Amino acid sequence: MLIRVEKEVKMEKALLLVDLIKGFGQEGYDKNMYCKNVEGIKKNLQQLVEYANKNNMPVIYCCDAHESNDPELKRNGGPWEEHCMKGTESSEIVDWLPSKGLLRLTDANSNNKIIGNERNKNAFRIDKRTYDGFYNTVLDNLLKYNNINEVYIAGLVTSICVQNTAADAFFRGYKVNIIENGCADISMEKHENAVEYMKSNYAANIIRINENGRRKV
Repeated sequence: MLIRVEKEVKMEKALLLVDLIKGFGQEGYDKNMYCKNVEGIKKNLQQLVEYANKNNMPVIYCCDAHESNDPELKRNGGPWEEHCMKGTESSEIVDWLPSKGLLRLTDANSNNKIIGNERNKNAFRIDKRTYDGFYNTVLDNLLKYNNINEVYIAGLVTSICVQNTAADAFFRGYKVNIIENGCADISMEKHENAVEYMKSNYAANIIRINENGRRKV
């Protein structure tokens, strides 16, 4: 698959936001999938997106959009009930993060010429059907075409989709940064264990951001 954009822009870094969708990040959608600890990182994520936009850093939302035959669903022998199904509101980006003007990239249009939105040329949504934002998606092509070799990852949940996306980024040769206070899990123990695992096994740089979205030293 080849991703082309209307105008190639020289970049090195991108912000990957994993599963910040209503099924996980907003109460009242998919039963038992809401991660209540997201409440503690909302402000950090909002400031992070604002900082990325101001500094011309691409923001790429990697979002579950499941189909009925996906292997992680219980009906197919997987561990999870149906959640964040393609075309449902639970698969849409949370109301508390900006989602207007996103260019949505799916397998169906992956061979088309991609034209950036005039209002936000660096904002994308990648639909995914597994824990991993890279697997069977156009994410790797999009990053490579834009000369990105370093990713900053935040989102839900730390020990599942964030960790699996970080693993694939590492295996593909990207420098991985995990924004520790931009991720959440169902428990602090799971969150901390996942962060330590990514640091130890994927050489991930673990960072925290301050109230301005900048890295804390």
